[in-house]
Amino acid sequence: MRIASGFTAFITLIATGCAIANTSSAPVTSEKPSLTVSQEETWNLMIGKWYGSQPTKDGGKKQEIVERFPQGTYKTIFRIHDKDGKIKEQTEAGQWGVSGPVYFTIFRGFVEGNKFFPSNPAEPYNYDAYKIIKLDKKVFEYENYSSGNKYTTERVSNDFQFPNE
Repeated sequence: MRIASGFTAFITLIATGCAIANTSSAPVTSEKPSLTVSQEETWNLMIGKWYGSQPTKDGGKKQEIVERFPQGTYKTIFRIHDKDGKIKEQTEAGQWGVSGPVYFTIFRGFVEGNKFFPSNPAEPYNYDAYKIIKLDKKVFEYENYSSGNKYTTERVSNDFQFPNE
């Protein structure tokens, strides 16, 4: 009898385990769908060199030159002018991508000269997501989901450097 009751409990456990309810009633695709033409176009539009220059909230100016490469890596040179005219420049590198209306970056580290100083991948601060507002062959506008900062950049030639000021 003891074996029969153990077997019955085992069968009940299996039947109950197989009958677990769905966590959602919303139907989904069984596999990740292929990219649409629009998604591929968005990716390809973002590749290249872009320049942005905007005032900062503390009375200075922030300039950036971003190069996005086809394999999903980027290099950004920031030039920050404080309100007193002092200039600080830094270069960072990482990975970028697009998923639907979201542009994202993963900061991997700083570049100084020919030396790379890696960031800590366990640091959440190194991950950013942006809402794509406008993207065409000439202009890219996007908004940081966390900070609310809105950026506007323009496509520039591969030999572009910061303007002399």
